[in-house]
Amino acid sequence: MEVIQDSHLHLEVPELHKSLTEISEDEMNLPGSDDEDEANTENKTKDAAEKEEAGEGEKGEMNGVMVLALLDKIIGAVDQIQQTQAGLEARQKEMERSVMGIQGELTKLSKSHTTTANTVNKMLEKVRKVSVNVKSVRGNMEKQAGQIKRLESNENELLKRRNFKVMIYQVRGVHTDDT
Repeated sequence: MEVIQDSHLHLEVPELHKSLTEISEDEMNLPGSDDEDEANTENKTKDAAEKEEAGEGEKGEMNGVMVLALLDKIIGAVDQIQQTQAGLEARQKEMERSVMGIQGELTKLSKSHTTTANTVNKMLEKVRKVSVNVKSVRGNMEKQAGQIKRLESNENELLKRRNFKVMIYQVRGVHTDDT
């Protein structure tokens, strides 16, 4: 997670010079006595007089202005965070769409690869069959070549014998004509 640092987010909180005391619920719900009511009234009157004398009214206004300024800064920071959040959500949706597209393309590629692999396997099987046929044809051709050589040698042998007989016949026939 990324930490967002912004100068608008730094809040200046004024220090309070008065101490706070904790009051229980029982003390808050107790009805005040007549003496306390008179004392509270006198204290309020004294506090108001002291505030006027010390210029507390102006300080209160300044504190109010500071609180409003801080609230404006907080609102600005919250708005900026919401804008950043909206931008991040839009980016995440875009990335999800991209991932879905990539997954679709990978699925197509996988199917194509499977089809190609099947086609290659079929072609290899046909090549094997052709290779077997070529070997058998080569064997048959070698057998035929051997048979042809034997026939040629037999033919040559027969031709030699026939020529020899013819020559003998011609030699005999030449002698009979001369006589």
